[in-house]
Amino acid sequence: MATILRSTSLLAALLLATACDDSASSTEGPDCNGGKGGSTNTTQGGGGAQGTGAQGTGAAGAGTQGTGAGGSTTSGTEPDPGDQNTGNDDNTFDHMNDPGSSGKKDPFELLKERAEEGPPEVRSRLHGCTKIRYEALGTFLTSRGVNLAATGTPKTAGQLYNEGRDALGVAKFEAREAEANFHTTSGATKLFDIFIQASSEVIANIENAEACKIEGVGFPMFDAEGACVRQSLSCVMGRAAKDEDMILCTQLAQDHNGTPADISRKQQLAVAAFLSAAHTCE
Repeated sequence: MATILRSTSLLAALLLATACDDSASSTEGPDCNGGKGGSTNTTQGGGGAQGTGAQGTGAAGAGTQGTGAGGSTTSGTEPDPGDQNTGNDDNTFDHMNDPGSSGKKDPFELLKERAEEGPPEVRSRLHGCTKIRYEALGTFLTSRGVNLAATGTPKTAGQLYNEGRDALGVAKFEAREAEANFHTTSGATKLFDIFIQASSEVIANIENAEACKIEGVGFPMFDAEGACVRQSLSCVMGRAAKDEDMILCTQLAQDHNGTPADISRKQQLAVAAFLSAAHTCE
């Protein structure tokens, strides 16, 4: 009889354990080993019935105790924010969010980026370009017909140049600070302003600029039809103008409404655009 009672007690415990397993993912049923994430549940198994036999009284069967750890409700792995950067299609900021991150990229990913940037002569300008030094900028403007001593309202290119030393990153020897090698936002903005104001003087004087003459012969910035002249455009950029440069320059200059004021304005914009693009590595 005692053997039968022990067997019955073990069977009850087995059935209870089975019921716990079946209800593990259910919101109802026995409160068994570890339910849904967040808590730990303990269940005390019921004891066996006390039996009486010929040799005496059998002890009650021992119950079984089960304990389940609370499950986790989080799945997946969050990426390390230090290995991410804020660069996207709308900006060119490509620095790691975490200054301590190595920033290493897959070599094939780098190769793909280089292919998208273009041939070496273009890619080198994107990654190895420094700003024009202050004194060199003044020499360049003067050689293209700009009078750096001229004044007026609004301010002339010469005034913007002379008053923009700090923005353009000139050296401060008394503070032992060398001239800046790269553009800042204020410096690039100041440079664009100078080129816009200088464009009218360049148009008016480039034909007489000694740096732009070929065998003593000068060329106007635009011909009689308002198209850009290759020799003068080459002198503005500091390199030989390509066919696509000529097409773009002429399109910009001829996109006017026919009035003298608008013709002059569009010609100045064309010259300023090529000055800015050629001398800021764009």
